[in-house]
Amino acid sequence: MSWIANNWRLKLLALGLAVVLVFAVGYSQYPIQTQTVDAKINYNNSPPVGLVVNGPPATTRVTLSGLAADLRNATATVDVDLSKLKEGTAVIVAPTPHVSGQNISLGAVAPITLKVEQLTTVNLDIQVRAAFAQGWQQTKAQAQCGSQACQVIVSGPKARNIFNNVVLFSRAGADFDLSKVVAIPAITWEPLTVTAHVEAAQGTETIQVALVNALPTAPPPAGYHVTAVIVSPQLITITGSPETLAGITSITLPAVSLAGLTSDHSFTLRIVPPDPSIQLSVKSATVTYRIARDQTVSPSP
Repeated sequence: MSWIANNWRLKLLALGLAVVLVFAVGYSQYPIQTQTVDAKINYNNSPPVGLVVNGPPATTRVTLSGLAADLRNATATVDVDLSKLKEGTAVIVAPTPHVSGQNISLGAVAPITLKVEQLTTVNLDIQVRAAFAQGWQQTKAQAQCGSQACQVIVSGPKARNIFNNVVLFSRAGADFDLSKVVAIPAITWEPLTVTAHVEAAQGTETIQVALVNALPTAPPPAGYHVTAVIVSPQLITITGSPETLAGITSITLPAVSLAGLTSDHSFTLRIVPPDPSIQLSVKSATVTYRIARDQTVSPSP
């Protein structure tokens, strides 16, 4: 046994270094790591009566420690009790953390800042919007509950200024979706549905068209002919729906008879619109025929 006693101090030092080396190699393969992760916030209970949490965060930061393999499978959550909150724009609460997974240590948990406001209820007007075919215009639009006009009653955080907003209903969908506003308790409104009563009238437009004389039903006597035709006015304006006016560029006046006329003659003619719904700027026109003797033909006796 003398070989053990010989240089025992040196041998003891070598044994200690070997043990340290073993632990060092083992730790290098499986080191303890620390990482900060997002933890889902579970809000428990309801705020005191008359209060609402406006825009609460969904997650907070939590520090975890453990082996890398264990941290990969670990999840963290935190609980927040809302039952004892006080009103304030920056209320700080300390959450209770929870972690799932083995050999995981919890470290620092970030405090949560909440905006706690008074719960308010307001009545909002409902604006009905609708799209119409070309040529039609809205004359009345009303949201109805039964047969009566109604408002929507909305309850939510006071700072949301919901009393300054108008809830819009349209055929394309709502402009402002209250269901996407995060609050505890959630914003509510009633009624959930209304009847949209919409009335429309066909719109009008005004265009300018020419007046055209028709061929006479009978010519002047033999030996006489028409040298000119003067229509007054030459242009008029007509008003009607775009569909009715489509394609109209002129209006033909009633035909007249020139039988027995041997000199200039004027006719006052009623202007007949192509459609009864069309409105005319003037109701009648004057057509003057210039009639002269035909020098190449002898007049009838």
